[in-house]
Amino acid sequence: MRRGMQPLFIGTNRWVAAVNPRNGEELWRTKLPRGTGAPVTLLVKEPYVFAGCYGHVYCLDARTGDLVWENGLPRMGYYTVLMAMAGADAVSSPAAATEAERQRRQRQATGATPAAGAT
Repeated sequence: MRRGMQPLFIGTNRWVAAVNPRNGEELWRTKLPRGTGAPVTLLVKEPYVFAGCYGHVYCLDARTGDLVWENGLPRMGYYTVLMAMAGADAVSSPAAATEAERQRRQRQATGATPAAGAT
């Protein structure tokens, strides 16, 4: 994959994968240790991909998919795991993604830093 190009991360049915967004080529695939059939939620904060599944949180290396650590979140149940982190990219709709990318490019062109709460 070209330098600077970010992969598309996918989570489904206990699997996390990285895909080249230009051609769909799979870069890596990792099976999470627990959670068959459970939804997989993702949060990306380079150099990591955090995956939530079946009441567990996993930290994967974003380049390789290797498991870095796991937290079973004891006594929290086995439900869908939602995650948030300051400074992590999160987009809720295609329109928001387009606007966030436009703002990022504008900041990059002008050398400005993002305002508090902006992505």
